[in-house]
Amino acid sequence: MREIKFCGKRVDNGQWVYGQYFITPLTDENSGLPSETGWFFLTGEKKHCIARDGVSFVIDIKTLGQFTGLHDENGKGIYEGDIFVTRGLCTAVVEWEKEGRFLGFTIGGERKIIYINREPKVEVIGNIHDNPELLEVKDV
Repeated sequence: MREIKFCGKRVDNGQWVYGQYFITPLTDENSGLPSETGWFFLTGEKKHCIARDGVSFVIDIKTLGQFTGLHDENGKGIYEGDIFVTRGLCTAVVEWEKEGRFLGFTIGGERKIIYINREPKVEVIGNIHDNPELLEVKDV
């Protein structure tokens, strides 16, 4: 069975954190102002968090990525949003696919997949948030 876990960048320091994802509502308690009634009320806003080892971290939701259950050829976990390179020197972004055990990606607007019946022969070289330059087409 695939382990369900996520990654995301912390909003307080920009570091990556890995663990269980959850959403929690914000209350006016987060405003830092004292409550005159002794009660705090929901503000209608939410925090996106990842919990690890009993500690939760607020993350930037735009950086949230789900673990695919796969590892690259170096044993590194492959997450949605990771950038990988194949042995054929194809560079692509991992996209989440609920329908099967394969890596989905798009090259030149065309949908591609790598079918997986074992760990893929790819290497994670970065991600779309920290290393977008890895996806730039270079003139030869």
